[in-house]
Amino acid sequence: MKNEYDIIVCGGGMSGLSLIYRALKANIWSNKSIILIDKEIKTANDKTWCFWENTISPFEDVIFKKWKEMCFFDIEDNGYLLNTKDYSYNMIRSSDFYNYTFDYIKSHSNLKIVREEIKSISNTASGCEVLTDSCNYHAEFVFNSVYQKPKLKENNTYLQQHFKGVIIESDNLNLDPNKIHLMDFRTSQEYGATFFYVLPTSDNTALVEYTLFSEKLLDPHIYHQRLKEYIVNILGIAEYKIIESEFGVIPMTDYPFERTTGSIINIGTIGGDTRGSTGYTFSNTQKTISNIIQNYKSKETPLGIEEHISRKHRIYDSTMLKVLAGGKYKGHQLFTDMFTKSKAYDILAFLDAESTLLQDFGIIKSLIPQYFFKPFFQSLLQSKK
Repeated sequence: MKNEYDIIVCGGGMSGLSLIYRALKANIWSNKSIILIDKEIKTANDKTWCFWENTISPFEDVIFKKWKEMCFFDIEDNGYLLNTKDYSYNMIRSSDFYNYTFDYIKSHSNLKIVREEIKSISNTASGCEVLTDSCNYHAEFVFNSVYQKPKLKENNTYLQQHFKGVIIESDNLNLDPNKIHLMDFRTSQEYGATFFYVLPTSDNTALVEYTLFSEKLLDPHIYHQRLKEYIVNILGIAEYKIIESEFGVIPMTDYPFERTTGSIINIGTIGGDTRGSTGYTFSNTQKTISNIIQNYKSKETPLGIEEHISRKHRIYDSTMLKVLAGGKYKGHQLFTDMFTKSKAYDILAFLDAESTLLQDFGIIKSLIPQYFFKPFFQSLLQSKK
């Protein structure tokens, strides 16, 4: 079996497939031999990726639904319609994404796909080596998207965003198909910052997701129980059936992930593309891939790419995480203050690492300052290490 390639991509999830698809589309790898390695080839509709955007997505053709209207509910049952200007909230189903990208990349003769478990990834004198059960693969560059929880350093914060989502179907859905619940805190806050979001996908179907920011996961039955209570008691949908479900855990951390180690380039969560304060990954990964493509075009190398999440925004993330983890400024109150006292489109820019200092100031002044002094200076010092 051939084991020498120009490019090895480890991990065939969203990050790895996005990179291969977009690199081939951009013709930067047309003369490269490429191998994709993962223990399974994904095809199932096992998750959804959601993101807000005010531009055209590289995967515009695979977006399942867009919403321009978003609302926020606080713990006291007050609802707020958010002014998002030109931002839309977009949803991509994993099965659509897998089929779309695979249909394109599998037609390229310079790409090989193998189903093997990755044992190790390392740098060598001439490039990189990937060890699997059956082979040692070598390449000039490895793009790695396989996540492993890092060994945390002193003062790093690590929360988990864990969620259980169900797609429900009902003849009495009673939801506006053009409006989403971006954050709905009308639920118990006993386990930490806890909210629902609701994405109506048609007149009679919707994705309802129960989401928490906390250190520990819950017993499985609690997710199911809370979903049922919310659907029946808050949304007022007494009769419905569950047609799909998903469960996921996303790390929320200020750990300083390394983009590159030698000739290994990390993308996705392992590369720091998951926003520490929100858990959003899709659009950040696409921005990283855009920078990789641009580097190939201008310098013919993926090394030394410009990072789109600035030091400023990483300090903001770290500060927010420390405040949430501290628990004195309750998560539901923090987000309520943010969304009701500042402009929603500024918040979306802030959470997407694209806000200006003026926008930052507007958001910061909406929050209770006393909870942020110590976490901010801790994060500032931490960022200099």
